Order: sequence, then C-alpha cells, then structure tokens
Amino acid sequence: MIPRFKNRPACEGTDTDMWFTTGKSDYPNRELLTRICNGCPAKRECLEYALTYDVDGWWANTNTILRRQIRKRRGIVAKSVIPEWELRTRGA
Repeated sequence: MIPRFKNRPACEGTDTDMWFTTGKSDYPNRELLTRICNGCPAKRECLEYALTYDVDGWWANTNTILRRQIRKRRGIVAKSVIPEWELRTRGA
C-alpha cells in the first residue's frame, strides 16, 4: 500500500533506502532524515499513516520503536499494510 497525502512530502524523490534500516532504530543518516522531516508539509499526514499502519522505517521523524510507544499511549492498534484478503490467501 502506497500512502497518498494531500500535501507533497519533502522526502519525495529521495533515495528510499535511507528511510529504512536493517535494525529497528539504527539510522546512520538520522540528522539528514530529521532535517527533511522537520520541514515537511505532509509530516502530520505521514505520522497518522505510520501510526495507523504497521510500517517499518523512518516516518515523520519517528522510528518503529517510538511509534509503538505512541500507539500504546494513544490506544492505537496498528493495521497491517497487507490487505486482509491477501493475508487469508497466504494462510496468515
């Protein structure tokens, strides 16, 4: 599922790989990601998407661990980005 935001994200056109890591919080380019996110007109939409769906990577200046903490405080249960019908066909 590819998110669609009303506002154009500041990260659009950047190297996708830098927004994801093999670890859950190890981002060697964290300062750059933070600068891009801080000036992003879609930051609020991006955060809501990342809290609503169980996504990996750096979204709206948050990593997976921080989003998990925010969801817990807000009582949000993240949805899978894989459609439910596909999960059923995979036997998940």
